[in-house]
Amino acid sequence: MKKVTETVEPLRVAVDRLRPGVYVRLELKWLDHPFSFNSFKIRDKKQIDTLLSLGVQDIIYEPQKSDVEPLPSDECPAPITRPPPMPEVDQHALAEKKRRIARVSKEREAIQRCEKKFVGAISAVKNLMRNLLARPEESIRAADVLIREMVVSMLADHNIAVHLMNDKIAGEDVYYHSLNVAVLAMMLGRESGLTAEEISLLGMGALFHDVGKSRIPDTVLLKMEPLNHAERALFRLHCHMGEEIAEQLGLAPDVIAIIAQHHEAMNGKGYPHGLQGDKISPLARIVAIVNAYDNHCNRLNPNDSITPHEALALMFSRERDQYDVGLLKIFIKCMGVYPPGSIVQLSNDAVGMVVSINAQQALRPSVLVYEPSVPKEEAIIYDLVDDPDIKIVECIRPNLLLREIYDYLSPRKRMTYYFDGHPGGAKPKP
Repeated sequence: MKKVTETVEPLRVAVDRLRPGVYVRLELKWLDHPFSFNSFKIRDKKQIDTLLSLGVQDIIYEPQKSDVEPLPSDECPAPITRPPPMPEVDQHALAEKKRRIARVSKEREAIQRCEKKFVGAISAVKNLMRNLLARPEESIRAADVLIREMVVSMLADHNIAVHLMNDKIAGEDVYYHSLNVAVLAMMLGRESGLTAEEISLLGMGALFHDVGKSRIPDTVLLKMEPLNHAERALFRLHCHMGEEIAEQLGLAPDVIAIIAQHHEAMNGKGYPHGLQGDKISPLARIVAIVNAYDNHCNRLNPNDSITPHEALALMFSRERDQYDVGLLKIFIKCMGVYPPGSIVQLSNDAVGMVVSINAQQALRPSVLVYEPSVPKEEAIIYDLVDDPDIKIVECIRPNLLLREIYDYLSPRKRMTYYFDGHPGGAKPKP
């Protein structure tokens, strides 16, 4: 992680000494030039001409990020006394950049809209869970309304976006896990081709999958250290207890199956009954995947959590025999190799945090980019769909970031997701 964790001593060089392969850093405001980033590697002479046309005479150059050194002074071309006007192609690039800024504004609006819906949903979950046993019929109706609203929104547009929520909104609230699992399960169900009714059942089961934990003592549920044999046996009873509660509440059989089987494994090594393969409900197999993912990313002690990228890698490489592999592959495709919350380095050496993914273009997420010349509150959200030349090259653990980059990107201690859908897209299946 040398590029991320070490401070590079910059040098200043005249623009007429630049050549392709030299890595430069602009001192202009991001809106005052046509380049996608303030720091980049010179690609061709056209970029040098653009710098001159902007009136830049000398520039900061970073040796350790450069492929070559600047030209020696005696090999420089004749100095240009009057900068030429910005090339027409770069005028187009600047106009495109302004259009991109407008799209960034819409992206921010989408995230804010999503956060507003998330706050409403988490509030509804809190209320219905707290009243579940005291006012069961009212709580089940509220859950059904919430899930069906989510289904309508999720199926309204083929290209829904899954956004990373601000963890200040989620906080340490115990209810966000249930909502997280419901959101991700329903997304996976949708991408697996389930009908609207099946997704509704899936959402209800995912929302109530841990209802049995209400009968497990907090001394077991909140224990930071590994559980001993007796505690582990007691914890595992939450599936059976949840099944009992669900039957008392009169939930649908498919919902009850999810609650009872969400810790079963395809290899037969799950619990409570060691069911194997097709013996496990198809909907429970979906919840098993997203529940495991969320538990990896959001462990009881946040310091023990692993990154979303690491969680998917672990599930596919070492835990694959526990899950329905076909569903796991669809989930990875939906979330992308670098899910929202991942800290990534781009192919141009920029560092950012994935904030949104499109289920249909998950390999080209939206990335909030560290750019010190842009205020944190106005940070650039760069949609990789806009520039096929820029790719994610690696995932970075947040603790390896320089302090100024960490503070700017504000990596989430808790990974919480919600989706944004717009009417007018694909219609729900009957």
